[in-house]
Amino acid sequence: MFPRKFFPIFFIFLFSLPVYAEFNEFAGPEGRAPEFVRKKEPLLAIEWAVPLKKNQVQVNRREEAGVTIFGEYLLVATRAGELHLFGKNGELKLTAVFEGECTVAPVAVDETHALVSVSNSVFLMELVTEKKGKKTQYSWKILWNIAGKATVAAQPFVYEDKFVLIQFHDSVIYVVDKENGELKNMYSDYENNEELSVVRLAPPVVVDGKIVFGFSDGTITFFMLRDEGKVDLIPYYKFKTANSMKRFEKRDFFDILSFTTIEDSILFSGGEYGGVIVDGKPVKLENMEDLELFKYENGFAGFGRRGIFLFDGDGKFKTQPFKSMNYVTNLVAGNGFAVAMTSGEGPMLGDTDAFIYLLSPDFTKIHYSMMIPNGVSSNAVCDKSSLYFVSDMGVLYKFKVLK
Repeated sequence: MFPRKFFPIFFIFLFSLPVYAEFNEFAGPEGRAPEFVRKKEPLLAIEWAVPLKKNQVQVNRREEAGVTIFGEYLLVATRAGELHLFGKNGELKLTAVFEGECTVAPVAVDETHALVSVSNSVFLMELVTEKKGKKTQYSWKILWNIAGKATVAAQPFVYEDKFVLIQFHDSVIYVVDKENGELKNMYSDYENNEELSVVRLAPPVVVDGKIVFGFSDGTITFFMLRDEGKVDLIPYYKFKTANSMKRFEKRDFFDILSFTTIEDSILFSGGEYGGVIVDGKPVKLENMEDLELFKYENGFAGFGRRGIFLFDGDGKFKTQPFKSMNYVTNLVAGNGFAVAMTSGEGPMLGDTDAFIYLLSPDFTKIHYSMMIPNGVSSNAVCDKSSLYFVSDMGVLYKFKVLK
């Protein structure tokens, strides 16, 4: 057996084999390197890979939480309820084990505090470091924790550095004092709180002084938060992105309700359609359904079941630069590049294995691709020219973009 400290090196060799095979597959009859190598296009190079569990056999269980950049460290939350603190060179600093599952990526409040969601609970954690000789010892201090009746539905949201807003899958929202974890008030959608689903919900956003939440039945609600002696979360207006619950009854892992800010309103995707809010009313836009949305320098991008779609600054469809049989789970942008990831297996008519793709910053050109067993379902992050993610096989990777 290999000593444990050499195991990541072995994984680098092991997972480099598909790269070597891909080079040979595209090599010409004279054994020349593939065209993208001769042109010196950007490449993805694996820097290290660390297994997060002993058993690397994956049976329809996706890693749903993922990686968060935490100052000079990485926070990695896994479905097994483990919170790992890694250095960016792949060294494991600390592991905390909770009772439950992590299905939402941790939130870095600052360089020493993080909000960690585990099943139906949220913990505010403080990282404590202590120098002992040449070594640094790491430990976690739990400042507070609070629990709901259902699982946490989206990343907790820090509002005005005073409150933490926590949303649960039974359509309940907690307003919690950030300093001491006291429950100041709660909102419950009594029409829908008996309905539970695995619809993935976007973290709330603030638009024109209103806090916007999405719910598992496809409803999007704009709230006002009043802090005058008593804290209240007051619905301002709401609308539905589906005409019936049938759209959400199948409890598909890939169902999503996503939104992002656009001027003084929101662009949304989910349910039976997607679009933009104009004068408090939803206006349907083309090719906007079933996508996870985010802003980029030239407008908005959306990714999901059918690939990647681009929209202009008004949310109007421009082009579909990337198509995929498998579900696109991540689209992240770094310093002059972008990376798309897909997930294999599950309820899709696609490959059981999936890929990561190195793209141009406007997502229109594929520079390089690499197979990842089972694919990636959890949250991935970029840091300048580096990419970090956890595969569905439970391996934490760091890739470097070489230009």
